[in-house]
Amino acid sequence: MANVIALMMRKGGAGKTTLTLLLADALARFGLRVLVIDLDPQGNASIGLGKKVQLETSGTTRLGGKAIMTPTTPTVIEVIDADADGIASEAIQIVDWGYAPEDAFYRGGPLFPGKIGTIGLISCYRALEIQAQSWRPSDLERLAKAVLLPSEPGGTPPNHEWDVVLVDTPPGGSLISVQAAMAAHHALLVTQAQRFGVEAIPETLLLVEDVRESYRRDELEVIGLVFNEYVDRSNTQQNLIAQVRDAQEHHAEGYDVPLLKGRLPGYTVVDKSQNAEAPLSAYLGSSSDRETARRVSQVAEGIAIQVIEAINHPQAAEIRAAWKTAWPESMRTPILEEV
Repeated sequence: MANVIALMMRKGGAGKTTLTLLLADALARFGLRVLVIDLDPQGNASIGLGKKVQLETSGTTRLGGKAIMTPTTPTVIEVIDADADGIASEAIQIVDWGYAPEDAFYRGGPLFPGKIGTIGLISCYRALEIQAQSWRPSDLERLAKAVLLPSEPGGTPPNHEWDVVLVDTPPGGSLISVQAAMAAHHALLVTQAQRFGVEAIPETLLLVEDVRESYRRDELEVIGLVFNEYVDRSNTQQNLIAQVRDAQEHHAEGYDVPLLKGRLPGYTVVDKSQNAEAPLSAYLGSSSDRETARRVSQVAEGIAIQVIEAINHPQAAEIRAAWKTAWPESMRTPILEEV
């Protein structure tokens, strides 16, 4: 089961966490089990899923008497620190995003009647940044061991318990990003259609290539690139995307990455959902934001289908067929024809 996907882009604010949360929402509504591993010290994916890491005083330092703060639940930091096969299962929290299984799909319900999937989370907070400073090369395989190997001979690896595993990564090319890539089978790139966002594409592909070569992770495959915060009437964004396509057609170095169909619109409803620690699909009902939520949701769903097809999920064809008819014809956006 090559189902672990690291969302990557060296530029900050590119939309990795946003895409992670949108995909988790879409996949759960498809009836799948999706695990989110938050590997960004900012912990925004954990916050967006309603699981911000809570700290409590567990003692004081011998010198200075400063409070020692530890998390109330296991996080990805404890997973990596344990350095044990299959240990990731012990840190997974189940997320309750309040889905209503009886709702129609176009109102935020499940694609298959009554069947809502499961969202799991391994949370993260700022202490990961400190931990990463002490990592040696051999330590960069710890997350891979925790996620991809069984805890005992003949057992089931943690990733096999989930349909899709999404790893949210920090910006830049730090050892944290390498740790994520070492545990992943695939990389999914996301960025804005802005000059700095486009310039970061080759740098991110260089990071992936470095992991392949320097850390012997030859099987790490790039699924594709998603553009985030897209504005239909922006000539600048259209020109930049055209430049990326032109670079690909002419085999320019650093742009050999498929463009996935669908561009995530830059609507405020995405920020609203994250601030409310709710899925975007929660705004598909009677909310005043339902029209913009519909446009974003359909793009996210189309991207999710391309992702499960890329990892050869056995239900991909069934999900695609059901999705094509789940939205009333009057509500469909072009992405339903493109995918």
